Amino acid sequence: MKLIYYEKIELIKPENKQALLNDLKERTGLNIHRISIGRIDFLKDIAHIKVYYYEA
Repeated sequence: MKLIYYEKIELIKPENKQALLNDLKERTGLNIHRISIGRIDFLKDIAHIKVYYYEA
């Protein structure tokens, strides 16, 4: 598990879940299987996301 500070707030909507997963996989190179959105800071336009992944 890793904690990521994520700046693309528009992708944290439920209807954009697959786009969010794809973006996180592309940026991190991790085999992500689950995410959990924690705190959202609209003033700074960031979200705290827990990323769960399988190690190679």
